[in-house]
Amino acid sequence: MAVAATHDPSVAQFYCLDFGGGALSSLRQVPHVGSVAGRSDADLCRRTVAEMEAVVRAREARFRRLGVESMTDYRRLRADARAAAAGDPFGDVFLVIDGWATLRQEFEGLEPRIIALAAQGLSYGVHVVVTASRWAEIRPALKDQIGTRIELRLGDPGDSEMDRRRARQLSHFPPGRGITCDGKEMVIALPQLGGEPMAVRWAGRRARPIELLPLQVPHSTVPTGSGKTATQVVVGLGERELQPVALDFAEQAHLVVLGEGECGKTSALRLICRELVGTNTADSARIEIVDFRRTLLGVVESAHLGGYVMSAATLTARVPLLVEQLQARMPGENVTQQQLRSRSWWSGPEIYLVVDDYDLVAGTTGNPLMPLVDYLPHAKDLGLHVIVARRSGGAARAMFDPVLARLRDLGSMGLMMSASPDEGILLGSIRPSTQPPGRGTLITRGHPDQLIQVAWTDPP
Repeated sequence: MAVAATHDPSVAQFYCLDFGGGALSSLRQVPHVGSVAGRSDADLCRRTVAEMEAVVRAREARFRRLGVESMTDYRRLRADARAAAAGDPFGDVFLVIDGWATLRQEFEGLEPRIIALAAQGLSYGVHVVVTASRWAEIRPALKDQIGTRIELRLGDPGDSEMDRRRARQLSHFPPGRGITCDGKEMVIALPQLGGEPMAVRWAGRRARPIELLPLQVPHSTVPTGSGKTATQVVVGLGERELQPVALDFAEQAHLVVLGEGECGKTSALRLICRELVGTNTADSARIEIVDFRRTLLGVVESAHLGGYVMSAATLTARVPLLVEQLQARMPGENVTQQQLRSRSWWSGPEIYLVVDDYDLVAGTTGNPLMPLVDYLPHAKDLGLHVIVARRSGGAARAMFDPVLARLRDLGSMGLMMSASPDEGILLGSIRPSTQPPGRGTLITRGHPDQLIQVAWTDPP
């Protein structure tokens, strides 16, 4: 309230995570407050932290491009309407967390990200403000980054890090009394302002709100990007910056999708198939579909379709033909080093093997895909890409299946969709959780895990 009384909303913005009883919810109408998220607003909590990270990344790049040496210089640039920094919608940004212990307990994945913000953000105008019941709740990695500390009345004065004798005296004073880091007593003013309303004072100007990842993303609304290659597939929007997310099958050849029933696994496969058809000619991409429940029937009807398998008997007959083609692409003794570098000793389309309901394919009587296991490590050289979707129930045991085990050992891309936390960690280091249909965590080697909303395409 003190900042709001003296600074324009374009100069300072506050984004609050309120785990302390809902007292910060009354600040939603203050123009300087962009959002207030409670413990039940899990999506908004994650998006708030992601937005703070995006501010740091954007300013880090802008500082390099403009040759800015400090935040003080950057504030002057933002004040100049003609400067390149004038387009930054944020000023000094404050991430306020009321109830640090609750965040650590219920949003464990956010803790290291907030610690990183505290360590790096101050240089780029991002400030972290936290409250806790005891000093012991704040780990040294975060505490060392907090330069300004105020200690109010503690439940146990013996926990004081300022002055235990004075802390005991505070137990007889009303709320709001505290001790500064230099041992002086202080009293916090009540956050109440008289006079004209804030919205009137600042002429309707407000802090930028936090946008959430939508529950459904129509495929037609997702920009594909002009620099996309033939092996890149745009699958939806990422939560981190609400920007399109693409799978690059040239970088990582395979994909494993796990989730419970009706979570959107088949929809993801349908989108991938249509994207491959839309960005490749039939000479550059061939799609082999294994679909025992016939949920992908009619998705690919062009010349891109190499085969559509709907039974174990048909698959058993089809796999040897694939193996024969892959064996023919294995480099022989006469292949030169230049050919190996350019992958030019064979010609033909990239082969995308799309398998829905893998749990029906790898049954108790055997797995018809077993002959492909030895070719999976050579996938980049042979132009082979295996895309497998399986229900999450029993997946912990199923991951020891030779095909899934080899895909996991190769560091394949993973999409962990809605599943019970009781299933345990199945892909990467992410524990499954209940998610809306079409939403999942994308795990790719060399990149941080990211929650995405898979774009929706209508069934045929």
